[in-house]
Amino acid sequence: MIRRNVSLFIVSMLVFLLAACGSSPQQGSPETGQAPNNNTSQPAQSAADKKEEKKFVIGTSVPSLEFTFFVAAQKAWEEAAKELDVEAPFYNGENNQAKQNKDIEDMVVKKVDAIVVIPITTEGVIPAIRYANENGIPVFTVDRSITSGEAEIVAHIGTNHEEMGENAAKLFLRGLEEKYPDAKEYKIAELLGTPGSSAAIERGKGIHNILEKDPRIKFVASLNGEFQSTLATTVTENILTANPELHGIIAHNDMMIEGALQAATTAGRDKDLIMVGMDGQISTAEKIKSGEIYGTFLQLPSMLGDGMKAAIKHLNGEKVDENVWVPTELIDKANVEDMISQQKVW
Repeated sequence: MIRRNVSLFIVSMLVFLLAACGSSPQQGSPETGQAPNNNTSQPAQSAADKKEEKKFVIGTSVPSLEFTFFVAAQKAWEEAAKELDVEAPFYNGENNQAKQNKDIEDMVVKKVDAIVVIPITTEGVIPAIRYANENGIPVFTVDRSITSGEAEIVAHIGTNHEEMGENAAKLFLRGLEEKYPDAKEYKIAELLGTPGSSAAIERGKGIHNILEKDPRIKFVASLNGEFQSTLATTVTENILTANPELHGIIAHNDMMIEGALQAATTAGRDKDLIMVGMDGQISTAEKIKSGEIYGTFLQLPSMLGDGMKAAIKHLNGEKVDENVWVPTELIDKANVEDMISQQKVW
C-alpha cells in the first residue's frame, strides 16, 4: 500500500512539473506582448515597412547620345535618380527606332515600375508603348510626343515646340531686318530635324506659321539635317553652292546651326548670314557672344528628370497633369553673357 502511494506521488509530481513547463508563455508570444529577449533576434518587418524599403525602378530611353541635348538629359536623369533614391536604368536608342522599341520591351520584361521615353518618331514607337500598356506599366513621354490613339501615356512633359519655332522665327526675322533693312526679299534656308519626330514637325510648323506670312521671305531650301551637326554641314555646303545669294539660315536645333556655321565659314560667307537655332547649348551661346550666331531659344534637358518625378507621383497615387509644359527662353546678344554666367545654358 505504501509503495503504491509513493508511486502515485511520483507520477503526480512529474505531471505537475511537465504541466508547469508546458504552460510557461513563449518569449515574444501574444500572451506576454513582449519582444523576444534574445539579443540576436530582430522583430519581423511589417508589410508596410517592406513596401517603404522597396525602391521604384523607372527606366528611360532617349533617341541618341550623339546629340548634346540628350547627353545633358542623361546627366539630369542620373541626378534625379540619386536625389529621389530610384533605380533608373538608362537606354540609348542610337537613333534607331527598332532598337528603342526593343529596349522598351526589355524594360517591360524586367518589370520596371514605369517607363519614361523620348520617342525617336511619333509613330514608330507606338508598338513598344502599346506592349507596355498591355503589361500594365505606365508610360510617360518627354520632349517628343506621340500622336496615335493606339497607345496610352499617362502624361507628356516637354516644351511647346510649335511655340518655340514661332519665337525662333520672330528672332530670325528681327535679325534679317537689322542686317538688311532695305532688302525687299530675304532668301533663306531651313534645316530640318529628324523626319517623323514631333520636335521637327512642330518646330517646322512654328517657323512657317511666322515666316510664310511675310511677303519678303523666300525659302530657297528646306533640307533634312536630322538634328546632326555633320550632316548639317554637308547640307549647307550644297545650299551655299546652289544659292550665291543667301540672307540667313534657321535650324531646328543648335547642333545643325553650328554645322551650318562651319560650312559658311569655310565658304567665306559666314558674315553674310543671319543664323538662328534652338535648344540653348553652351557652345552655341559662346558663338552668340562672339557674334557668329544671331540667337537661339533655350529648352531645358532637366525635363527628363521631371519625367521621373511625374512617374513617382503617379506611382504614389497622386494626380499628374496630362501635359506639363517646360518654359523656353530667348538667348541673344543682349542677354547671352548673363545666361552663361548664371549657368542656364548647358
